[in-house]
Amino acid sequence: MVKSIEESARERRNYVEQARAAFGNQEQGNVSETVRTEPAQGTSTFGIRLVIAILLFACFVYCDQEKITYQGISAQEIVKQVEWNPLPTEKLEELFGDISISGGAEEKLQSEPTK
Repeated sequence: MVKSIEESARERRNYVEQARAAFGNQEQGNVSETVRTEPAQGTSTFGIRLVIAILLFACFVYCDQEKITYQGISAQEIVKQVEWNPLPTEKLEELFGDISISGGAEEKLQSEPTK
């Protein structure tokens, strides 16, 4: 059974009306206003993190000036922990400082002619 053009048009109109009803009864003027609204963007937490960092630094400076300790830890011990480097870079430089790449890509690059 072949549908006539009128039947197809009627089915499309019904479908469009059902779709509009699913989104609520909005007038044509309201639809254009809702389309123009900006999409929700992710909020940035940089400002909050900056304020927290400034407050922590201010507390650290205050504790250092007033010689306040927290659970037996002073500001000087915190500075030592921040400055402490668990990786002995001096020893690594002594061990690996004179190692060069040999027999690999470096020699291959030097032997290839430039085009």
